[in-house]
Amino acid sequence: MGLSFRYCLLHDRLYSREMEGPIPYLYPVPMFLAYLLLDFTLRFTYRSAGIVGVKYLPAALFTLGWALVLSGLVFLLPLKGKRLSRGIPLGVFVGLAVTHSGFMSMFGRFFSFSAMTFGGTGSFFTAEYFRFDWKVITASVVAVLLLLLAGHMLNAAPPKVNKKTCLGGVGIMAVGAVIILAVHFLCFPKVDTVIWENTPEDAAAAAYQDYNDTTNALMVSGLYQYTVRDIWMLLAPAGAMDQEEREEVDAYVACYEAAKTDNEYTGLLAGKNLIMVQLEAIDTWMLSEAYMPNLWNLKQESLSFANHYTPAYITAGTFNTEFMSNTGLLPATGGIPTSVYTRDHYPYSMANLFADAGYTARSFHNSEGTVYDRGTIHPNLGYESYTSGGDMEMENYQMDRYLINGFNQMTEGDPFYTFIITYSGHGPYGDDSAIYQANAKEAQAAAQRTDGNYVYAVAGAMETDRFIGELVDKLTESGLLEDTVLVFYADHYNYYMMDDGLNMELKGVDNMNLLQHTDFFIWSQDLPAGQVDKVTSTLDILPTVANLFGLDTTGAFLAGHDGLGDQGGYVFFSDGSWYDGQTYWALGSGDPGDPQRSSQITQITTLSNLVLSGDYYGEK
Repeated sequence: MGLSFRYCLLHDRLYSREMEGPIPYLYPVPMFLAYLLLDFTLRFTYRSAGIVGVKYLPAALFTLGWALVLSGLVFLLPLKGKRLSRGIPLGVFVGLAVTHSGFMSMFGRFFSFSAMTFGGTGSFFTAEYFRFDWKVITASVVAVLLLLLAGHMLNAAPPKVNKKTCLGGVGIMAVGAVIILAVHFLCFPKVDTVIWENTPEDAAAAAYQDYNDTTNALMVSGLYQYTVRDIWMLLAPAGAMDQEEREEVDAYVACYEAAKTDNEYTGLLAGKNLIMVQLEAIDTWMLSEAYMPNLWNLKQESLSFANHYTPAYITAGTFNTEFMSNTGLLPATGGIPTSVYTRDHYPYSMANLFADAGYTARSFHNSEGTVYDRGTIHPNLGYESYTSGGDMEMENYQMDRYLINGFNQMTEGDPFYTFIITYSGHGPYGDDSAIYQANAKEAQAAAQRTDGNYVYAVAGAMETDRFIGELVDKLTESGLLEDTVLVFYADHYNYYMMDDGLNMELKGVDNMNLLQHTDFFIWSQDLPAGQVDKVTSTLDILPTVANLFGLDTTGAFLAGHDGLGDQGGYVFFSDGSWYDGQTYWALGSGDPGDPQRSSQITQITTLSNLVLSGDYYGEK
């Protein structure tokens, strides 16, 4: 009729309901394209983060299948239903794509709904801690524009469902469903027996089936299949262990115990008191004479593990390390509900091991018991009580100096085991922080800077160090120091700095896994000072302490080893990478690495998850 395309589009005259042919039914096309664009951009942006790249065919096919299912659905609904099914799912996935980008910037991994199931937030993050990649934001904006275009085109669509549209929708959805099911069963078959192989294909299958690592899980399955499985595995987690799985765990425990031998440190500290301190966000570069003189002096007199790492498996960084150091197990990842922390049995936890040896066992932290549900989880781990900042009448829960209020409770019992988690290194940072205000002048002078997250981190370290100094003074005054062992380790590197480039420069590393190098050392008047060069990780803390105190771990499934013994000597990370002090190996690097070690890591990871999901100890 001589009208321009733009005019017709803007005035709903691009086509009419009376128009013959397929044109009135093209409104799902922009939706289809938006789904493809969103997933492709997310996987392209983070293509180097996982074991497979953006060209991985199964992930692309999953996305194609879900794009067909979600787009075809609109044909089956009346006009109002079409608008809802057009906007709600795609809007949710746009939000998830942006969330994944923010989580990747903060935690180096994608978001999982299991991260939302802890009691309390436990995070205390502000928006400034999350940075969103411009490619993901651009794709999200384009997806929204395509969504609006689809809505505009719906104005000219037939208002009622007819036989043709219904059949067409069913056909499109059926094709999409067949693609999804075919990829699920053909590309990722569920094996009946545990096979400890570690080819790239097996690694991709493990990432898909187990969802132990959110980054690899999303990269091998795409945004939509990942989301559906993430929700499904959270709502319908794996049940009890079957007999074959139990036998696999039993066999591992038997081999572990057969290889374990006593050494010169076995039982050396038996009967002594223990105070174990988990240092919030105290990175290696922060533990210096200038910033933390009290803790630095203790470290010089300690047995120090120079190559210690804190691998992160869940986004709750503090709780990640807290659980691993207390149980020797990996924390619950995708497919395992966080209720295992309050439901499962942990007879070989640090608290229960000491309790069985006649110790009192108590835990202390600034935050209330609702954060990470510690008020329930810690008693389930064997602690007689969890004492919060409120219980200790701390004047300001953020300031570690007030932890000393709980000293009398911390040292009750003969002998006693006390677990303390500090707080002051925690973010968010800022000029208005009470921690910074109390330590600003000293931090600026020591750091030779006056602003920025670096000096805020130094101020937090100084506040924590003040508590350490007062703790040692109190132990000395009360005559307890001679019979008390002090164990210190960090919960994670200081990601509150919001500058991983600077962190890497300060620590002399070039990737995110090796950035997780942290401190771990043990002080005792009966323990000669020295340095252990063997590589250790958070998983090795419990076996190491148990050996020093002569605690009986017979029958325990332990994912780590005694840091002072002959076994272990390497750290493995959530993506399957490992480091043994000489070689850093990553799956997908093109280097075959050490197949035996990679297979062992696969076995440990799988079995540790089985121990949690199946409550291995509770069923014995």
